[in-house]
Amino acid sequence: MRLSSILEGIVVKKIYGDTGIEISDISIDSRTVKNGFLFVAIEGFKLDGHRFARDAVKMGAVAIISQRKLGLPPGIIQVIVKDTRTVLPQISANFFGNPSKSLKIIGITGTNGKTTTCYLINSILKDAGFKTSIISTFKSYIDEREVYMNRTTPESLDLHRFFAESLENGVKYVCMEVSSHSIDLHRVDNIDFDHFVFTNLSQDHLDYHGTIDEYFEVKSRLFNPAYRKIFGGRSAIINLDDDFGKKLHKMTDLDKVSYSINDKNADIRASDTKSSITGISMVLARKNKEDVEIRSSLCGVFNIYNILAAISTGFEIGIKKNSIIAGPESMKGFGGRFEKIDHGPGPTVIVDYAHTPDGLENVLKTAKDILGQGGRLLSVFGCGGDRDRKKRKLMGAVSARIADFTIITSDNPRSERPEDIIVMVEEGLKEESSKSYMTIIDRKEAIHHAMDIAGKSDIVLVAGKGHEDYQEFENGRRIHLYDPEIVKNWRNENKGKN
Repeated sequence: MRLSSILEGIVVKKIYGDTGIEISDISIDSRTVKNGFLFVAIEGFKLDGHRFARDAVKMGAVAIISQRKLGLPPGIIQVIVKDTRTVLPQISANFFGNPSKSLKIIGITGTNGKTTTCYLINSILKDAGFKTSIISTFKSYIDEREVYMNRTTPESLDLHRFFAESLENGVKYVCMEVSSHSIDLHRVDNIDFDHFVFTNLSQDHLDYHGTIDEYFEVKSRLFNPAYRKIFGGRSAIINLDDDFGKKLHKMTDLDKVSYSINDKNADIRASDTKSSITGISMVLARKNKEDVEIRSSLCGVFNIYNILAAISTGFEIGIKKNSIIAGPESMKGFGGRFEKIDHGPGPTVIVDYAHTPDGLENVLKTAKDILGQGGRLLSVFGCGGDRDRKKRKLMGAVSARIADFTIITSDNPRSERPEDIIVMVEEGLKEESSKSYMTIIDRKEAIHHAMDIAGKSDIVLVAGKGHEDYQEFENGRRIHLYDPEIVKNWRNENKGKN
């Protein structure tokens, strides 16, 4: 494609060279550049892409988009713009032929429940016979082919490439998680979304956003009429039992579908809800429609909300009732979302991705509800380094109030000392006057110790990492560490000690 076509709709400050040149592909990483590429220099949090423009030219880049003129060899076209990050979504959409306009794209946002809701919607769509793609924290797929993505919501260049490949594979619907970072960093600009789903909002990512009000403001842009030209959108599926959901419901210009357990005015409401370790059942009441009975092998009140979000989306899209019933029923638990780990005789062990105060409270309450008579609930969790420090004490307090015993351990310490993070979590337990806890820095040792001291009627909840199979330290160094694997190896490693 000619560079001039790629630059359509872009406000350019200055161009040096001929934009009639043909571009073979686009990259923001100089290491992936090949002959005929356009390189876009992005200013990141740690590295500035402008520093790598010369490397990109050496690798074969024939044109550079940057925020200032760079000292590059003669013959290299330079396009100067005010902010490369904000133009990247438009040039990506242009290069791949605006693929999102030919797809039905569902964006799921909120603090908790995005991944499960994404998979539940996907399950409903697949039962209805549609080819689908999915972008999630857990795994991403184009039809049945798994695609690696390095973050919850990828860069705009990767997204439009993903959409183009989805179209080539006959995909009709894309379900994708939309993180607050991706909204604020313009990764999802110029995507023609069809439906937005709001699950809930509670404290998270305040290391980035500062306050929960700023966090909400970023999330709310998807629903805000002032941003309609940037994100598209036709309808909004909103949780009315969440205070922030109520605010969105009032502010949005989109067609609205509300869901709830408690609010009788909601468009779709769950009643006669039952949840146990074996699953969920509920009766779905819709305005001026017959009731629908829903069953699922998922469990917990939080999953009732996830199912409600997915079903509400299905009805809004126009999916037939049979598929809407079959979707949640056919979807099993997955990848560290309240996942019961089979390890042989011993305590029940559940692994969950919960890493916020609200998320931890939800899964602990669910575990408590399914606890047998005389059983204890043991909580094992830590908090990530270089992330929201304010939530550490809150998570400690949550565990102190609900769990019978807590083991504070490491999560992904990154550049921080694990001991320092643990001390901050411990403050929450101390404020609750709890003495039923201990600290074990080594995560594997902490999980095994919890299983050692737990009885057969007890539940051990291991929270924070879920599907992640690594532990991250300073400078991005990672080691293999996978909670379900640690649980499964407990008995064999105990034999070795005897």
